[in-house]
Amino acid sequence: MNTRRSIPVLLLGGTFLLAALAAHGETPAAPDGKALFTGTANKCNTCHTITAAGIEKKKAEASAEESKEKSEKKPPDLSSVGLERKAEWIGKFLMKTETIKGDKHPRKFRGTDVELKTLATWLEAQKAPKKK
Repeated sequence: MNTRRSIPVLLLGGTFLLAALAAHGETPAAPDGKALFTGTANKCNTCHTITAAGIEKKKAEASAEESKEKSEKKPPDLSSVGLERKAEWIGKFLMKTETIKGDKHPRKFRGTDVELKTLATWLEAQKAPKKK
């Protein structure tokens, strides 16, 4: 088969393959906010808890310097973060372009824009009543 005929055949075949996968629900899954929060890429639950969602803080192996830094400020439980903050603000805070009382988030988010939006939207949905 010559090259001129191969390219359209490959394109057409690829299109049918993608359509078949989509018809069977085998398209790539959209990211899940909870999975992004607890996943190995972000490790948000190394510092934070969301007790209302059943997410407890996981212990991380840290150097002595990191342990000292973490002990100075206790990361908050984010069970009710959505009562105070909108997703857009949360995304900016995670990207270190927004502050709380002059402080930026200790770690800049390193995922994709879609993952950031998904995580921020999920965090905004955390609206458990605050404990007194």
